Amino acid sequence: MGGTKVNRNWPNHWKKSLPNFLGEDFFSAFENMDVEGNSSSHAEVSMNIYESGNELLCIFATPGLKLEDVDIYVYEKTLEVRGNINIDYNGFRLVHQEIPQGPIQRTVELPFAVRDDKVEALFKSGHLFIHLHRLFRPNQANNKIIVQNLDQTSRK
Repeated sequence: MGGTKVNRNWPNHWKKSLPNFLGEDFFSAFENMDVEGNSSSHAEVSMNIYESGNELLCIFATPGLKLEDVDIYVYEKTLEVRGNINIDYNGFRLVHQEIPQGPIQRTVELPFAVRDDKVEALFKSGHLFIHLHRLFRPNQANNKIIVQNLDQTSRK
């Protein structure tokens, strides 16, 4: 049978061969592309949550963030941070990137519901600090539920 012969060693050596064929920096243009094909990709922002009693401190790593480019939303157990990070140095071109740039969005589920009327946000040294306070609801009476016995009502 005169089929096409396949070089069985090629899969093992393609990573070495392609840069020579395509050029050393060919693949660098694709490094930060969204492989899932989402058109509205947002950079992932690292963050920590600290708890002290009835308070939470959320710290986001946001180098290059300008305060006029950030929005913070709080609802019950959800904290959302949206913004835009732009690090640009005039006269220089970006050669290697690991610090996220562009639109950012991070939605975090908090360990407990928080007040939306008592939120403090500060920015220092490339970090966004968000101080939250536990939401206490007025004591709701435990309403006793009366269970109707259908066995007794159906006998009548």
